[in-house]
Amino acid sequence: MSKRLFTIVLTLVLILPNALPVWAQQTASAVVAGKLLEVKVPAPALKGNMLGEPAELNAAIYLPPSYETDASKRYPTVYLLHGFTGNYKAWINGGYQKMNLQTTMDSLIKDGKIREMIVVAPNAWSHYGGAFYTNSVVTGNWEDYIYRDLVQYVDANYRTINSGESRGIAGHSMGGYGALVLGMRHPEVFSAVYAMSPCCTAIEGDMSEANPVWLKVLRLKTKDELKLRPQSFDDFFVIAFVALSTSLSPNPNAAPIQAHFPFKETSPNGAAASLEKHEPTYTRWRSQMPAYMVEEKEPNLRKLRGLFIDYGEKEEFSHIVIGANQFSKALSDRRIPHTLEVYGKGDHGSRIRERIETRVFQFFSERLLFPQ
Repeated sequence: MSKRLFTIVLTLVLILPNALPVWAQQTASAVVAGKLLEVKVPAPALKGNMLGEPAELNAAIYLPPSYETDASKRYPTVYLLHGFTGNYKAWINGGYQKMNLQTTMDSLIKDGKIREMIVVAPNAWSHYGGAFYTNSVVTGNWEDYIYRDLVQYVDANYRTINSGESRGIAGHSMGGYGALVLGMRHPEVFSAVYAMSPCCTAIEGDMSEANPVWLKVLRLKTKDELKLRPQSFDDFFVIAFVALSTSLSPNPNAAPIQAHFPFKETSPNGAAASLEKHEPTYTRWRSQMPAYMVEEKEPNLRKLRGLFIDYGEKEEFSHIVIGANQFSKALSDRRIPHTLEVYGKGDHGSRIRERIETRVFQFFSERLLFPQ
């Protein structure tokens, strides 16, 4: 080996390790093998719901590599919410581009790209495919389950850092909506929020009265007409609108669907059926959508350590694109720090694993409070 080449190699050996943050050096040198647990979590907030949802739910919990070797160490926690008609297994059994949460986390930690953290993926599959992580007298108090029952269970049974500054929440689609609303309402519990292609941020585009599928919803005669495994966009919107209605505007006395709807059918002067806003339900929906909640929740939003929203440039659901931009504008108008990123070649369901691996956990690694 020439003297010059020897000098270059020696310089790399001496300098490159010190170029990494201390936590990255420690992680890269450690034996990397985390653990994924599947547990049952008591859900007292769901007791007595009208749809018969169980009061005990499954969840997947990822524990980082040093969890079993260093009993004195505590960790930040990230809660990962799945989308509509899905369940927690989407994160661990290949639901998002063959994603496996343990493999993903182990790889990111081993490569020094993120710090060690606990990840919790709760199950939120329900009677109509999802209850949008909100409280409802019909579907049950899913908001209370996530921010209270689930968080208390995890903090009581695992070595978390029991502080909102060390707790984040993320989700895709319905889970993105849940992450935003839970973060806006409970910043003392979740101090950093990442919403991937969040649905339902605004009642615009294909969620508005311009979508003729609302007529199908309003004309339902029995629950048997619903398709819980939709085969078309129309099928999807029907079940999604029913689930949203029982979650955002429940009506225990209505039949066949126990909900008020934000639109009603009209036929003015014998013309073809059309839709118009149905008050006060329409306003009630708006009050629970992030794009219209910014003014009310501004003090809470300013408490967050980080807020990130993204969607793909080929997003199929128009209300997601419109709502994300309206939400971002409302935040910008009040100078509330956040990031809105539109990524290339992505539609609603594609590239989710890639975003998890290149954006989501790096975001939490930077924004959450870690031990020294």
